[in-house]
Amino acid sequence: MILEWSERFSLRHETLDTQHQELFKLANAVHALDPATSTKAELSKLFKAFYDYMASHFKEEEAYMQSLHYPLFPKHQKMHQSIIEGMNTILKEEKSMEGLQEKMKFISQKWLVEHILENDLKIEAWRKSITLDENEFTTLH
Repeated sequence: MILEWSERFSLRHETLDTQHQELFKLANAVHALDPATSTKAELSKLFKAFYDYMASHFKEEEAYMQSLHYPLFPKHQKMHQSIIEGMNTILKEEKSMEGLQEKMKFISQKWLVEHILENDLKIEAWRKSITLDENEFTTLH
């Protein structure tokens, strides 16, 4: 399944949206690999790029959540840690090319898309709610 970026994934934050779009590109590269013709080195290189970019993105996203005083930050940060730990486990334990590719497809679908839709979009809802509160306060005073 090729994953396509759409506005429904947007956090209305230029840097984070750009990073999410790059993660989608990496996920699509995973889906495009043909296990019959790809080498383990190619897949490992792609997995490392995906892993490194995701880890970097999580740091940026966590800083943003902290700047908003996001109340679900500790829980969200634990999800990020769980994703990274899961990727570490896959990297250490998976030996077959097909197995590694299948697990990477799972990561890109489950962890990336569902994480954005189910968790990251809550950050945008929080930002909107505090912005509304500030605007209401300004209007009243």
